[in-house]
Amino acid sequence: MEQMYESNFYICGMQHISHLGATSIRNLVDTCGGPFEAWCALQDRKTLQSIGGIKSQKIPAIMKAATQELLDNLWDLLEKYHITWITYLDVLFPARLQEIYNPPAVIFVRGNIDLLKDDTFKVAMVGARNCSDYGRSVARYLGKELAHYDVAVVSGGARGIDSYSHEGVLSGNGQVIIVMGCGLDVIYPPENKNLFDRVINNNGLLLSEYTPGTPPSGKHFPQRNRIIGGLSTAVIVVEAKASSGSLITADMANNEGREVYVVPGSILNNIAEGNHWLIRQGAHVLTKAQDLVEDYNLSLRSVDTKGNNVISYNSESNTVLQSLSTDRCITVDKLIEATGIPLQRLQSILLDLEMNHHIEKVQSRGYIRITRSESIVH
Repeated sequence: MEQMYESNFYICGMQHISHLGATSIRNLVDTCGGPFEAWCALQDRKTLQSIGGIKSQKIPAIMKAATQELLDNLWDLLEKYHITWITYLDVLFPARLQEIYNPPAVIFVRGNIDLLKDDTFKVAMVGARNCSDYGRSVARYLGKELAHYDVAVVSGGARGIDSYSHEGVLSGNGQVIIVMGCGLDVIYPPENKNLFDRVINNNGLLLSEYTPGTPPSGKHFPQRNRIIGGLSTAVIVVEAKASSGSLITADMANNEGREVYVVPGSILNNIAEGNHWLIRQGAHVLTKAQDLVEDYNLSLRSVDTKGNNVISYNSESNTVLQSLSTDRCITVDKLIEATGIPLQRLQSILLDLEMNHHIEKVQSRGYIRITRSESIVH
């Protein structure tokens, strides 16, 4: 077989074969003496049978899939979607990922690769997809506060806490890494397309161990979680139920020697049961971003954020804003009662505040304040 591509690219090709996992790929490369030699060995049944982690019943499918056409199509997809690949043999592969159990053989990235450097402090922020209004506000608040420091906030880009944390980071011009459970050409969840675009446009990074075209799958997300925890020095659990996938991330991170921080939640419902369980297991309690800043002596970023927390309003708009809460929704009827502003005028004010991203309409339940800002009334 003729070598058509640089050697390490053949690791990408092996990753593109569904029956080969990271451990099998590494074992193949180590046994055969290099990535290209390992790719050639995919046509050798005897060699495949000797590699740990490869099930004998999968060997025919592996041999059939390992074609030049697969390599050519994969190369074209990577170029089409401007996706870069980094294998475990490359200098740019994050050292922290090499340390974890079952590290990926290759990662695919779009965006600012410099965020992968080991001198960039990374903190994961995870939590429930179906989060409470309180969890939503906490995620945004912590994200925006951490954006002021030399930190990259890592999550899985899922609905709920993941997305709200990144919205907070982006509102503070901060650094974002999203680890996805599908190919980087696949938008999942689909409603996050705008968020992913904003991450790329704001010098952030999208990352996955899955090749282009790989759809999201339930089995991918626990695998993705090990990378989220593996990249990070610390993990913040904002809000998690007792059966939450966030607990899997926290447990993986703890097993790899990462520190786990937990935001305390309400004891009156079960939405933060996972948080309180982690606290009982000895996780750090996080009540403000400054807790993390002080523990790790984080440095402020040299980014001009002057004026980000000061917003100018007329008196009516300020009255409405001050009547809204960051941890629960307020209905329009309650706002009319609290402010005395007529419905037609109130709707105009609410629309203006919503368009300027200071409040958010939560389905049919009312409005919630999403900024904690100083205000100037004029």
